[in-house]
Amino acid sequence: MKIIKYQSKYKDDFVSLNKAWIEKYFKMEQEDYDVLNNVDELLKGGAMVFFAVENDTVLTTCMSMPLNNSDWEICKLAADEKYQDKGAGSAVFKACMDYAKKQGAKKLIIVSNSILKSALHIYKKFGFKEIPMDKTHNYERGDVQFEYIVKDENTMVIKKEEAKKRVFKGVNLDSLAVGEKSIVTKMNYVEGNFADIHTHPHEQSGYVISGKYEMTIDGQKYELLPGDSYAVPGNIPHSFKVIEGGEVVDVFTPIREDYL
Repeated sequence: MKIIKYQSKYKDDFVSLNKAWIEKYFKMEQEDYDVLNNVDELLKGGAMVFFAVENDTVLTTCMSMPLNNSDWEICKLAADEKYQDKGAGSAVFKACMDYAKKQGAKKLIIVSNSILKSALHIYKKFGFKEIPMDKTHNYERGDVQFEYIVKDENTMVIKKEEAKKRVFKGVNLDSLAVGEKSIVTKMNYVEGNFADIHTHPHEQSGYVISGKYEMTIDGQKYELLPGDSYAVPGNIPHSFKVIEGGEVVDVFTPIREDYL
């Protein structure tokens, strides 16, 4: 399987796959016809279509299309059902994302429907977050919208002086590097800081730089000293008590939005 940019010989595949995909679940709408009947004009305006092709057969297709100077839409993701579960959908979707980023996109948008579980899984896997519906499109079938904020490559490395200062439940922390799926933080603890037994869906891994702490993970109590580290799986009950103030680096996967 290979991922290729638009070629005119696959235009009919782009149209037929999308029509079949839409009509299986919904009905064709005017905006669908506007896109499928004007592919060449949209490409001239900056859009790009990608195909997953194997033995000259199109397995999946997807489109990346500018809405304005900074916002792009990922749309018209459609697959030949005979070739599902080959990873082709994720591959063309990522190609569309990467293309939009290279063209200077700052935000990627998707309008979809909540019954399309396989597609929604792909969106979330690549870091798209659900947001309230707006007027991006007037699709009757659209009942859910997602966006992806493109991170500035210059912020992929965070210098010490660029760290964002936050206070979370009485604890001072530095919000450091943020990736697509993880966030690094430095907790600046003082004696008496604590977190009662709680859970969160994020996996939490930490390294003790300085200080002394008591940590309970799933009922087991531990003493943490400089040089010690830990890993707490998501949704496992744990608590944290500061015996002597100091610094601890934590990494959370996925990103903790409340730390941004």
